[in-house]
Amino acid sequence: MQSKDNTALSVRRQVQASTTLNRRYVKRPVRSTDVMVKVNKKPSQPQQQPQVSKLTAKELKERAIKKALAEASTTTTVATQETKSKKSGKIKFGFGRVMLALSCAATAVFAIAYFVNINMPDISLKVAAMQTGINASYPSYVPRNYSTSSITSENGKITLNFTNSVEDTSFSLVEEKSSWDSNALLANYVKPTFKENYSIIKEQGLTLFISGSNAAWVNGGVVYIIKADNNILTNKQIRSIAVSL
Repeated sequence: MQSKDNTALSVRRQVQASTTLNRRYVKRPVRSTDVMVKVNKKPSQPQQQPQVSKLTAKELKERAIKKALAEASTTTTVATQETKSKKSGKIKFGFGRVMLALSCAATAVFAIAYFVNINMPDISLKVAAMQTGINASYPSYVPRNYSTSSITSENGKITLNFTNSVEDTSFSLVEEKSSWDSNALLANYVKPTFKENYSIIKEQGLTLFISGSNAAWVNGGVVYIIKADNNILTNKQIRSIAVSL
């Protein structure tokens, strides 16, 4: 009986040994506190970042070239506008200077022409005086509307011709070097020329022989003779001419 009991005990132990877990081959159970739960949260709408598409090297290069060209075009446009503005200012300023120069030149030419026109009779008379050796002079008084039309010199005398363009009349003033006095002039020119049709007028030390619009007198070694027709000059005008020489 004891033998059977020992046998039964032996079998029970063997069975128990076979049911024992070997920890070398069985993984240790994980505690609940060691379990990590990974939750994928979707970002909210405001937090979502736009996805940037990746550009190829060629696209990046083309984009950079376009940007550089746009900037260069803008810079060129601004520079061109500034250049045009400066050129416009220079053109306006240069045009103003040219107009000022032309205006000054025109004024100078007008002044010279006026000066020459005013002094031409005197200049021409001086040239004629040098040619004839006569101490000739130009009258500072000339009747209204009369002006010098010509000055000639011949045979040792100078002739100044005056013309009235309004009334179409003219007279001449002859100047000739002579040693005559008033008496010699009366005997040698007045009487043979005027006959008995003349008058004698004294004016500022001068003795004038007047016949109509014609006259003759002597002053400073020069004989002066006025020749005119149709009584175009009055005695007063003749006297004024005589004393202005």
